[in-house]
Amino acid sequence: MKEEMKHFRAPITETLRRKSPFNQLLDHMGKVKECIDILGDSLIRYYKGDYKGFSEISENVSRLEHEADQIKGNIRNHLPTSILMPVDKGKFLWALREQDSILDHAENLVQMLDMRHTKIPKELQVLFIEHTWLVIDTVKAMEDAVQNIRDLVESGFVKREREQTKSYIHKVHELEWAADQKKYDMTKGIYKLEKKLEPMDVYHLLKIADWVDDIADHAENVADWLRSMIAR
Repeated sequence: MKEEMKHFRAPITETLRRKSPFNQLLDHMGKVKECIDILGDSLIRYYKGDYKGFSEISENVSRLEHEADQIKGNIRNHLPTSILMPVDKGKFLWALREQDSILDHAENLVQMLDMRHTKIPKELQVLFIEHTWLVIDTVKAMEDAVQNIRDLVESGFVKREREQTKSYIHKVHELEWAADQKKYDMTKGIYKLEKKLEPMDVYHLLKIADWVDDIADHAENVADWLRSMIAR
């Protein structure tokens, strides 16, 4: 009898998992991870004046952004109406958009850098590199939090899984704050060198700092969505 019941329940459980938009959210996040892995090392080389192969990097990031857009569209078109979700569906789609914005900013950034090779002053290279790693680490902490979401949902939000997710969220906020502080130092350093630089160089240096930092902001927004879901 127990064996019969086991066979009866299994297909239902599998159907729920297959339909779960959280699995697709993780698929989308996988594209974010691929993109960020490429972006980190590429930016460091760029800051050091190595522009070799950057057009190919830009193409790869654009490809990943397109693949993520397809996943995003599939989620929006097939978001289940018959399955209860632990968070408002509108907020779920907002979080998906914020996650997607990481890819959008990465694509815009590498395309701009590919169109104009802006030399990073030696006085600022360390700051730019440190800032990039803080931003990359912020996104990776967000990835850990999102990866934990399947266990969180399937466990029914048990305390252990909730606390684990909270620790990831806290790390995202700490790293994003540190990135903001580093960006302030970068901006101050750029203005300090303003008289030695061409106006267009100043503009692009400020733009790079802004766009890289925006990536961490969107990662923090995804973490905030997770926090609101846990609080329900």
